[in-house]
Amino acid sequence: MSHLLKATSLESQDTLISKQVEGIASYSDFNNQTSDNYTALVQNTNFLRTALLSHPVYTQVNDLVALRVFMESHIFAVWDFMTLVKTLQRRLTCVDIPWIPAKVASSARFINEIVLSEETDEVKPGYYISHFELYLLAMEEVGANCRPMQAFLECLHQGDIAEQALISLPIPATTKQFVLNTLSSVQGSTHEVAATLLFGREDIIPKMFSRLLEQVEQAKGVRCHAFRLYLERHMHLDEESHAPMGKKLLINLCENDVKKWEEAQRMTEQALRSRHTLWDGIEQAIYAAKSNVCFPAASG
Repeated sequence: MSHLLKATSLESQDTLISKQVEGIASYSDFNNQTSDNYTALVQNTNFLRTALLSHPVYTQVNDLVALRVFMESHIFAVWDFMTLVKTLQRRLTCVDIPWIPAKVASSARFINEIVLSEETDEVKPGYYISHFELYLLAMEEVGANCRPMQAFLECLHQGDIAEQALISLPIPATTKQFVLNTLSSVQGSTHEVAATLLFGREDIIPKMFSRLLEQVEQAKGVRCHAFRLYLERHMHLDEESHAPMGKKLLINLCENDVKKWEEAQRMTEQALRSRHTLWDGIEQAIYAAKSNVCFPAASG
């Protein structure tokens, strides 16, 4: 009888171990498949990323006139970045009363970290400022025209919707369309918004800003300490923290759902193409400003 019990016990242990091994193998397969989906998305959109990083606009920002024109449009991309961030914060955390815990703490942590650094970054000991406001300071420093953005914000304060507030602004049509594209993207599913944020901003920004910073630093007679600080902070935070966390968030949201990965790729393509069109418009505006063709240099 004791031999029978011992044999049964051993069989039970073998069964338990076998199930644990199967579970580990299944989890490993799941992770491998998810990683493959992410890698495929990156590879399938790499040509758009390469085209964006080789855009001629970076080399055009080589003097004060060009920098002003660039910033007067790019400030709207700085503003609508927060549309993506705040959309994800509302969906992944609780910002209502009564408060309830987030469904996935790691996702809530990721988006809250971005909000913390974007809205209240400590750019020097004891000094906190949003990256948007830091950018406005940089515009004032170089004499760029802040009035279109200020008018836009005033309309928003008065209760106008962003789409309506954009209409009459004296900014390039490509800049308006970029903002409209961002506003449209947040109507999608959470994984689609996450893909737009990751591949349209967090992943590509360090590489874009690195090229831009290199060009600005080579420009003679351009003093832009605040702009340099803005670029450096984004490059550091996005590359070291936000992009890796954004990757984890997207993988958690899409898992092994083929349809979700296809939708994430579609949104990635849209985001990269939208940015390329924004750069096209800014490049044309820089050329016009330097040629004094219906786009005079900003006076501050």
